[in-house]
Amino acid sequence: MKIIGLLAIAFLNLVSCSSTKLHQETKHYFEKITYQNWVGGVKGAGGGTIINIKLFKSIPENTQLIKIQFQNREGNITKLNDLSYQASIKTFDNESETIPTPTIKTNLKPNQAKVFLKINSKESTIIIEDVKELPMLAYPSAKPINN
Repeated sequence: MKIIGLLAIAFLNLVSCSSTKLHQETKHYFEKITYQNWVGGVKGAGGGTIINIKLFKSIPENTQLIKIQFQNREGNITKLNDLSYQASIKTFDNESETIPTPTIKTNLKPNQAKVFLKINSKESTIIIEDVKELPMLAYPSAKPINN
């Protein structure tokens, strides 16, 4: 019975170590993550955050970036090219009045992001520290109709 217990512990330890190693290797693909808040210049445009993910090298074919959590919100990640990904998170609507979009509890610091990815069809997460802020984009308002 002790042998079965020891084998089970050894197996779980091996699986945990290989998972941690894979997790750390994947984290090294990320060069930097930046975010840029934006606000529309016309009623109904709203506002949000654009998150840009830049990689050092292409991620393996068995790995897929899925979504990101940042500042208590979540957005899907879109591939722009092999080294660039982006997520857009709408933070408020202003159709008739300014209404914040729903938030989620992430327990992340303001400059941390949690990236959800799939490696060999198994979901995993990575916490990225020190997400850099870029200057806010304030889109210009529409030209007056009479001019």
